[in-house]
Amino acid sequence: MDGGNTIKEIYFDNNATTKPLPEVRDKVLEVLGDNFGNPSSLHSTGERARNYLNNARESVSRLVGSQKPSNIIFTSSGTEANNLALYSCIKEHRDHCRIITTRIEHSSIRKMCSFLEINDVDIYYLSVDALGRIRLEELEKALETQTDLVSIQWVNNETGVVQDMERILDICKSKDVLFHTDAAQALGKIKFRVEDLPIDFLTFAGHKFHSPQGCGGIYARDKFRLHPILFGGFQEEGFRPGTENLPGIVGMGKAAEIRIDNIDKVIHDLSELRDGFESKILDFIPGSKINGDSVNRVCNTTNIMLGRIDGRKLVKMLDERGLRCSQSSACTNFDPSPSYVLKALGLDDDQAYSSIRFSFGVENTIDEIEDAVNIVRECVDELNSENDSNS
Repeated sequence: MDGGNTIKEIYFDNNATTKPLPEVRDKVLEVLGDNFGNPSSLHSTGERARNYLNNARESVSRLVGSQKPSNIIFTSSGTEANNLALYSCIKEHRDHCRIITTRIEHSSIRKMCSFLEINDVDIYYLSVDALGRIRLEELEKALETQTDLVSIQWVNNETGVVQDMERILDICKSKDVLFHTDAAQALGKIKFRVEDLPIDFLTFAGHKFHSPQGCGGIYARDKFRLHPILFGGFQEEGFRPGTENLPGIVGMGKAAEIRIDNIDKVIHDLSELRDGFESKILDFIPGSKINGDSVNRVCNTTNIMLGRIDGRKLVKMLDERGLRCSQSSACTNFDPSPSYVLKALGLDDDQAYSSIRFSFGVENTIDEIEDAVNIVRECVDELNSENDSNS
């Protein structure tokens, strides 16, 4: 509350998580009510739960672009799915394993790779250029050494930059190397069919396209190349044992159905929101600049450097006025260090600290864009005045 008036919330942090849509919430409640059950139970209540689970798997499979729903393995998150992909590689190559990845991957890949390195796995980290894209010639050269897996994020979660996946896949296919992509920020925002591409493993998280949190998954072209991290029952054919999060998965299935029917409109509408917001910020705030490739980006994301202001203070000020945004991935927001992604693009510490990520979802509106621009402008002006008075 502020002076007796409720502050209107404007949520522009959809890369961290999205709000489940009303239809999704209704579907979750449907399962939490009389349609509950354990999909592994043999009685009729269990059978009903299995039907819900299988229908959700079919819907997610269609969104991914696979004709084989059985190639979708549900997990608790994109993080678990990423770990599963990398772990499966090292289990398959026990004597020696080499993985190529990038310096701007999500922390679930970075930290898994750090763990693997101290356990004698050879990890090669590709650098990126100032636009946030890998250098294809560096990938080609790195592949001159025998490699077991290449893992490259399709869309960066902080900048929204899209890698040249077609060229990357051509290079990897020419070397007959397994390929994994973290597609958490790509699925539902980029149109593709995974079966039309030489992708061996693709990981995703439902809460990035308006499903509940706590459910994700992995597409595996050959699921028998997966090696489970957990051990227990035969859920998910034993590749991911443990009772499935049925309400979350069913919600993800419903969110997938909605996105399949509306993906062209979603891409168009989110692009308009982002571009409208971005153009006004760049016009109104001197010294502001887009971080990363402004052309090859996913439709809903902008990462803006706002002069030399203290971005940490700015995020707090914006939050006090109802505008939710972030400086980096939600998984690293409590790390006081500047964004490793922006540092990899060549920004110095001050530039990285002054950069803010705004990411939009299907429930955001043009009116919110106008209000948010005014809030950002006011807060930046306050910080600049404060800096001037202290200089």
